Amino acid sequence: MDNRWMDVLFAGGFAGAATVLGMYLILARQKWSRRNSANLLSYSAGVLLGVGFLHILPEAQELSAQAPYYCLLAFVLFYFMEHHLLIHASHEELHHTSLDEAASHGECCAKPHPLGLVAFFGLALHSLIDGMIIGTGYEASAEMGLLSSIGVIAHEVPEGIAMLSILLHYGHSRQRAVALTSIVAVATPLGAVVTYALVHHISEQLLGNLMALAAGSFIYIAASDLIPESHRARGVRGTLALIAGGLTAILAGMVTHGH
Repeated sequence: MDNRWMDVLFAGGFAGAATVLGMYLILARQKWSRRNSANLLSYSAGVLLGVGFLHILPEAQELSAQAPYYCLLAFVLFYFMEHHLLIHASHEELHHTSLDEAASHGECCAKPHPLGLVAFFGLALHSLIDGMIIGTGYEASAEMGLLSSIGVIAHEVPEGIAMLSILLHYGHSRQRAVALTSIVAVATPLGAVVTYALVHHISEQLLGNLMALAAGSFIYIAASDLIPESHRARGVRGTLALIAGGLTAILAGMVTHGH
């Protein structure tokens, strides 16, 4: 196994571990997370909006001229899924299911809302693409691979925080939320290894379109659901949490585009 393969495995594994770290920051501070469930949703919304608009979509546009259309397509598809295919999960159930209740009982306090799974698939796709970015970076050069890895790792911790918070909020048990968040974490090293092995068979345009789909899913989840729910946080703290999430994404983007 050559040194470049070792670099890909290390970078992908480190990025996945960063997602797990974000998840356990929530698990280790359960009482705090219960008291601040609405603020965590605000922060998650800020991260998803910031990463979607400022990080993923601009990079997708560099790779594919059709990226904005795929972003809009994802938004419409998720709207269709929520309002037609997932009609059995009513908004009344959603509004009575909180991270507060899920964390305190350790079990699903209501039937899990399907948007939790929508968020899971969106973040899993994003993590897979993060791995693809690492793999293609190392195919170009060791320096480009390192810079790409730094950019990916920069937003993996908030990704873990966002994923677990969202799943618990939407009524998933702690055990199931941990399992699904762990899958999101594993997607990054998996994407890195597979992409590095098959990088010549993946076009830049395809990568850009996949990134745009992930961006559209982030924007839909944040704008259509997390932000309305986050209004339960009264006062300035919810606003500050939203801004903090956006700033986290901005800092990650600065690291990513620093090269």
